Amino acid sequence: MPELIVDGYNVVHAWTSLKRLLSTASLEAAREKLIERLSVYGMVSGEEVTVVFDAHHSRAMSNSEERVDGVRVVFTRKGHSADHSIERLAYKASERGDVITVATSDRFQRDLVRGMGGAVISALELERRVLDAEAEMGRRVKRYQ
Repeated sequence: MPELIVDGYNVVHAWTSLKRLLSTASLEAAREKLIERLSVYGMVSGEEVTVVFDAHHSRAMSNSEERVDGVRVVFTRKGHSADHSIERLAYKASERGDVITVATSDRFQRDLVRGMGGAVISALELERRVLDAEAEMGRRVKRYQ
């Protein structure tokens, strides 16, 4: 099954709607909205979706991971960046021969993932794909009403 790995805060800061939530609501609200939208994307695309967030203010000594609406949500442990976690996930996937795509606009990370044989899309390309998936989900719901 193809896998999409999302650089969470990179996307939050790139999407206008999520940046707006940062200023009008909270970081948590922006994260929750991103996860909700990625869930729809995963349902429509059939991809396994993982979103990785830095744990800037966490004292956790290990990564925390949970599944929210079908999306695997990873918070890195204290002192580790989402970039490192994404790199490890991409490396493990490439070792297994899995098809992976990483969504980030971080140039260094894009180059690294491509070097491992993974595909990379920008945060804005991910937003376009999510919008398409949301429209498709709307059409499917309408068909069954």
